[in-house]
Amino acid sequence: MSHKYWVVGLSSILVVVVLSIVGVASWRWNAAYAAPAAETLAAPAQQVIGPAGKYMWNYSVKFVCGVQRRPDPGAQFKGEPTVKPGNYATDINIHNYSYREVPVLKKVLVLVDKNGAVGREPNKVEPRARDVIKLGPDYATMDDCNRIWQLIDPQLQPGPAPLTIGYLVILSPIDLDIDAVYTAEVPENVLSGDVEPTSLSIDVERVPGKRVFVPASELPPNKYPTDSVPNP
Repeated sequence: MSHKYWVVGLSSILVVVVLSIVGVASWRWNAAYAAPAAETLAAPAQQVIGPAGKYMWNYSVKFVCGVQRRPDPGAQFKGEPTVKPGNYATDINIHNYSYREVPVLKKVLVLVDKNGAVGREPNKVEPRARDVIKLGPDYATMDDCNRIWQLIDPQLQPGPAPLTIGYLVILSPIDLDIDAVYTAEVPENVLSGDVEPTSLSIDVERVPGKRVFVPASELPPNKYPTDSVPNP
Protein backbone atom coordinates (compact mmCIF):
# COMPACT_ATOMS: atom_id res chain seq x y z
CA MET A 1 0.00 0.00 0.00
CA SER A 2 1.40 3.35 -0.99
CA HIS A 3 2.01 6.08 1.50
CA LYS A 4 -0.88 8.03 -0.01
CA TYR A 5 -3.43 5.27 0.60
CA TRP A 6 -2.03 4.62 4.06
CA VAL A 7 -2.64 8.25 5.07
CA VAL A 8 -6.18 8.18 3.66
CA GLY A 9 -6.98 4.96 5.53
CA LEU A 10 -5.62 6.31 8.81
CA SER A 11 -7.59 9.53 8.36
CA SER A 12 -10.79 7.55 7.80
CA ILE A 13 -10.22 5.57 10.99
CA LEU A 14 -9.61 8.78 12.97
CA VAL A 15 -12.83 10.30 11.58
CA VAL A 16 -14.80 7.21 12.65
CA VAL A 17 -13.28 7.32 16.16
CA VAL A 18 -14.01 11.05 16.58
CA LEU A 19 -17.58 10.62 15.39
CA SER A 20 -18.06 7.73 17.80
CA ILE A 21 -16.78 9.80 20.71
CA VAL A 22 -19.01 12.72 19.76
CA GLY A 23 -21.98 10.38 19.43
CA VAL A 24 -21.44 8.86 22.87
CA ALA A 25 -21.02 12.31 24.46
CA SER A 26 -24.15 13.56 22.71
CA TRP A 27 -26.12 10.54 23.92
CA ARG A 28 -24.96 11.07 27.49
CA TRP A 29 -25.85 14.78 27.32
CA ASN A 30 -29.31 14.05 25.95
CA ALA A 31 -29.86 11.34 28.55
CA ALA A 32 -28.91 13.73 31.33
CA TYR A 33 -30.99 16.68 30.13
CA ALA A 34 -33.78 15.05 28.18
CA ALA A 35 -37.38 15.92 28.99
CA PRO A 36 -38.94 13.59 31.60
CA ALA A 37 -41.15 10.79 30.44
CA ALA A 38 -44.87 11.44 30.06
CA GLU A 39 -45.72 9.60 33.26
CA THR A 40 -43.18 11.72 35.19
CA LEU A 41 -44.70 14.94 33.88
CA ALA A 42 -48.19 13.76 34.80
CA ALA A 43 -47.27 12.96 38.41
CA PRO A 44 -47.23 16.54 39.81
CA ALA A 45 -50.63 17.28 38.30
CA GLN A 46 -52.04 14.12 39.83
CA GLN A 47 -50.76 15.17 43.26
CA VAL A 48 -50.59 11.54 44.38
CA ILE A 49 -47.92 9.87 46.50
CA GLY A 50 -49.90 6.87 47.71
CA PRO A 51 -51.31 5.81 51.07
CA ALA A 52 -48.65 7.84 52.96
CA GLY A 53 -50.08 11.18 51.78
CA LYS A 54 -49.84 13.56 48.84
CA TYR A 55 -48.32 16.80 47.66
CA MET A 56 -50.65 19.79 47.81
CA TRP A 57 -50.62 23.57 47.48
CA ASN A 58 -50.39 25.31 50.85
CA TYR A 59 -51.37 28.95 51.52
CA SER A 60 -50.73 30.40 54.99
CA VAL A 61 -52.83 33.55 55.21
CA LYS A 62 -52.35 35.95 58.11
CA PHE A 63 -55.49 37.41 59.69
CA VAL A 64 -55.96 40.22 62.21
CA CYS A 65 -59.50 40.61 63.56
CA GLY A 66 -61.26 42.52 66.32
CA VAL A 67 -60.63 45.41 68.64
CA GLN A 68 -57.45 46.26 70.47
CA ARG A 69 -58.71 48.69 73.10
CA ARG A 70 -56.78 51.57 74.58
CA PRO A 71 -55.17 51.00 77.98
CA ASP A 72 -57.29 51.97 80.96
CA PRO A 73 -56.11 55.22 82.58
CA GLY A 74 -53.53 54.41 85.20
CA ALA A 75 -53.20 50.79 84.12
CA GLN A 76 -49.79 49.25 84.67
CA PHE A 77 -48.43 46.99 81.98
CA LYS A 78 -45.07 46.06 80.53
CA GLY A 79 -43.99 46.49 76.95
CA GLU A 80 -46.43 47.00 74.09
CA PRO A 81 -49.74 45.48 73.06
CA THR A 82 -49.56 42.98 70.19
CA VAL A 83 -50.99 45.66 67.88
CA LYS A 84 -51.69 49.31 68.52
CA PRO A 85 -55.24 50.28 69.64
CA GLY A 86 -57.69 50.13 66.76
CA ASN A 87 -60.36 48.01 65.08
CA TYR A 88 -59.05 45.41 62.61
CA ALA A 89 -60.65 43.26 59.91
CA THR A 90 -59.39 40.71 57.38
CA ASP A 91 -61.10 39.39 54.25
CA ILE A 92 -59.56 36.32 52.56
CA ASN A 93 -60.67 35.62 48.98
CA ILE A 94 -60.30 32.19 47.33
CA HIS A 95 -60.76 31.69 43.59
CA ASN A 96 -60.62 28.37 41.75
CA TYR A 97 -59.43 29.46 38.31
CA SER A 98 -59.42 25.90 36.99
CA TYR A 99 -62.40 24.33 35.26
CA ARG A 100 -62.97 21.41 37.55
CA GLU A 101 -64.35 21.08 41.06
CA VAL A 102 -61.70 21.18 43.79
CA PRO A 103 -61.87 20.12 47.46
CA VAL A 104 -60.30 22.76 49.72
CA LEU A 105 -59.16 22.10 53.28
CA LYS A 106 -58.92 25.01 55.72
CA LYS A 107 -57.29 25.09 59.17
CA VAL A 108 -57.23 27.92 61.74
CA LEU A 109 -54.24 28.56 64.00
CA VAL A 110 -54.88 31.20 66.67
CA LEU A 111 -51.90 33.09 68.11
CA VAL A 112 -53.82 35.90 69.87
CA ASP A 113 -57.15 34.88 71.41
CA LYS A 114 -59.46 37.32 73.19
CA ASN A 115 -56.62 39.85 73.41
CA GLY A 116 -54.28 37.29 74.96
CA ALA A 117 -51.08 36.28 73.15
CA VAL A 118 -51.53 32.51 73.56
CA GLY A 119 -48.90 31.78 70.94
CA ARG A 120 -46.13 34.03 72.21
CA GLU A 121 -42.77 32.27 72.40
CA PRO A 122 -42.06 29.93 74.15
CA ASN A 123 -45.73 28.92 73.76
CA LYS A 124 -46.86 27.24 70.54
CA VAL A 125 -50.27 26.50 69.09
CA GLU A 126 -51.79 23.83 66.88
CA PRO A 127 -54.81 24.04 64.52
CA ARG A 128 -58.02 24.65 66.48
CA ALA A 129 -60.57 24.29 63.71
CA ARG A 130 -60.84 22.59 60.33
CA ASP A 131 -63.23 23.01 57.45
CA VAL A 132 -63.55 21.27 54.07
CA ILE A 133 -65.45 22.76 51.15
CA LYS A 134 -65.84 22.01 47.45
CA LEU A 135 -65.11 24.88 45.09
CA GLY A 136 -66.65 24.55 41.65
CA PRO A 137 -65.07 25.45 38.29
CA ASP A 138 -64.29 29.19 38.18
CA TYR A 139 -66.01 29.61 41.59
CA ALA A 140 -64.88 31.91 44.38
CA THR A 141 -65.55 32.18 48.09
CA MET A 142 -64.28 34.19 51.05
CA ASP A 143 -63.48 33.90 54.74
CA ASP A 144 -63.69 37.01 56.89
CA CYS A 145 -63.36 37.62 60.61
CA ASN A 146 -66.96 36.52 61.24
CA ARG A 147 -66.36 33.16 59.55
CA ILE A 148 -63.08 32.64 61.41
CA TRP A 149 -64.76 33.40 64.75
CA GLN A 150 -67.58 31.03 63.79
CA LEU A 151 -65.06 28.25 63.21
CA ILE A 152 -63.06 28.72 66.42
CA ASP A 153 -65.86 29.85 68.76
CA PRO A 154 -69.44 29.15 67.59
CA GLN A 155 -70.76 30.53 70.90
CA LEU A 156 -69.24 33.98 70.42
CA GLN A 157 -71.78 36.65 71.33
CA PRO A 158 -72.72 39.52 68.96
CA GLY A 159 -70.93 42.81 69.39
CA PRO A 160 -67.36 44.10 69.06
CA ALA A 161 -65.14 41.04 69.16
CA PRO A 162 -61.86 40.91 71.07
CA LEU A 163 -58.56 40.89 69.22
CA THR A 164 -57.89 37.62 67.37
CA ILE A 165 -54.73 37.03 65.31
CA GLY A 166 -53.48 33.92 63.56
CA TYR A 167 -53.27 32.01 60.30
CA LEU A 168 -55.90 30.57 58.01
CA VAL A 169 -54.09 27.70 56.28
CA ILE A 170 -55.60 26.65 52.94
CA LEU A 171 -54.69 23.33 51.29
CA SER A 172 -55.68 22.44 47.74
CA PRO A 173 -54.65 19.73 45.25
CA ILE A 174 -54.22 22.46 42.60
CA ASP A 175 -53.07 26.07 42.54
CA LEU A 176 -55.62 28.74 43.54
CA ASP A 177 -55.89 32.53 43.56
CA ILE A 178 -55.67 33.69 47.20
CA ASP A 179 -55.89 37.37 48.15
CA ALA A 180 -56.14 38.98 51.57
CA VAL A 181 -57.65 42.40 52.29
CA TYR A 182 -56.66 44.08 55.56
CA THR A 183 -58.46 47.14 56.96
CA ALA A 184 -58.01 49.04 60.22
CA GLU A 185 -59.91 51.89 61.85
CA VAL A 186 -58.10 54.16 64.27
CA PRO A 187 -59.88 56.54 66.70
CA GLU A 188 -58.89 60.18 66.76
CA ASN A 189 -57.20 59.83 70.12
CA VAL A 190 -56.87 56.28 71.37
CA LEU A 191 -55.79 57.48 74.79
CA SER A 192 -58.71 59.85 75.41
CA GLY A 193 -61.49 57.31 74.99
CA ASP A 194 -62.76 58.50 71.59
CA VAL A 195 -64.40 55.70 69.63
CA GLU A 196 -65.31 57.38 66.35
CA PRO A 197 -62.73 56.45 63.71
CA THR A 198 -60.96 59.28 61.99
CA SER A 199 -58.63 57.27 59.77
CA LEU A 200 -58.87 54.09 57.75
CA SER A 201 -56.11 51.98 56.26
CA ILE A 202 -56.48 49.23 53.67
CA ASP A 203 -54.01 46.82 52.12
CA VAL A 204 -54.50 44.03 49.57
CA GLU A 205 -51.96 41.22 49.28
CA ARG A 206 -51.67 38.24 46.93
CA VAL A 207 -50.75 35.16 48.97
CA PRO A 208 -48.30 32.84 47.16
CA GLY A 209 -48.68 29.08 47.46
CA LYS A 210 -46.04 26.52 48.37
CA ARG A 211 -45.92 22.83 47.47
CA VAL A 212 -45.84 20.69 50.61
CA PHE A 213 -46.20 17.01 51.38
CA VAL A 214 -49.28 16.40 53.54
CA PRO A 215 -49.42 13.11 55.51
CA ALA A 216 -52.55 11.04 55.00
CA SER A 217 -53.41 11.49 58.69
CA GLU A 218 -53.93 15.22 58.03
CA LEU A 219 -56.34 14.67 55.13
CA PRO A 220 -60.03 13.76 55.36
CA PRO A 221 -60.07 10.33 53.65
CA ASN A 222 -63.42 10.86 51.96
CA LYS A 223 -62.25 14.17 50.44
CA TYR A 224 -58.63 13.44 49.56
CA PRO A 225 -58.25 9.69 48.90
CA THR A 226 -54.54 8.92 48.78
CA ASP A 227 -54.93 5.53 47.10
CA SER A 228 -56.58 6.82 43.94
CA VAL A 229 -55.52 9.16 41.15
CA PRO A 230 -57.76 12.19 40.49
CA ASN A 231 -58.03 13.57 37.00
CA PRO A 232 -55.18 16.03 36.30
